[in-house]
Amino acid sequence: MHSNAIDEKAAVIETLRPYCIITSAEYLVGGLSNRCMVLQDAEGHRYVWRPQGEGARVFGANREHEFNALVLGYDAGLTSKPVCVIPEGLLTAWIDGEVLGSADVETVTPLLVRIHEMTPPTNTFDPFEKAQHYFAHLSDSAKTDRVIKIHAYFQRHAFKSGLALTMCHYDLGYYNLINTPNGQLSVIDWEYAALGDPALDIVMTALANDIKLSLAVNHYCAHRRIDDVAHWMDACEQWVPVAKYLGLLWFLLGYELYGLTLYKERADTYLHELDNIMHG
Repeated sequence: MHSNAIDEKAAVIETLRPYCIITSAEYLVGGLSNRCMVLQDAEGHRYVWRPQGEGARVFGANREHEFNALVLGYDAGLTSKPVCVIPEGLLTAWIDGEVLGSADVETVTPLLVRIHEMTPPTNTFDPFEKAQHYFAHLSDSAKTDRVIKIHAYFQRHAFKSGLALTMCHYDLGYYNLINTPNGQLSVIDWEYAALGDPALDIVMTALANDIKLSLAVNHYCAHRRIDDVAHWMDACEQWVPVAKYLGLLWFLLGYELYGLTLYKERADTYLHELDNIMHG
């Protein structure tokens, strides 16, 4: 394993030689769906390397789409500038600062609103199509009767809320927010960013940060000066089971890829909640 890691680092340094001279490469701790590295060049500048590896393929991440999202995010003052995207992966500038340990509604809402008001990207996110992709990549042993039933149920009940689509991040958890030395918050990990339903993004943001949904919706509507709060609340409530269905498949896939017990526990929690929703 150790020599593999050395070979992998050497390969990344060699791959990037036409773009920049990298002098050191280390794996980033906590990268979930990929083997990200932090790189340093001869001038001491640091970068993040996000490979187009097995994890990215299984989760359906597209580094070109991510690169485009980062360009738009950089233009909006929300993240660092991407350097280049090549078939092997994506290189972006490192952001100095501390990753948040938690985030409340006052912290995430302004960021979510800024993201939704960004220039929209060309790639779209349909949660039901994404779920089909996840399900297709699960092993047969992970496709238990309960999982198959849940998947079939949600595919049968696919819908659109009818809200105008916007740029969405779809993983705006505190773990993807960095408090920079100048006191600004930067948003990282744009691999799921796409043109999509903003209400679903509100739901995913609330779930990721353990924020009560009604609180999230009220703050969001106040920031965007939306009067019809009830309409948005209805749309968000409709998306809650879908977000959990997506989460179930994501954690099942993650458990198969990385074997982390936490993923198994999260998947089991969603499985239980979705069983209740279907039989409720």
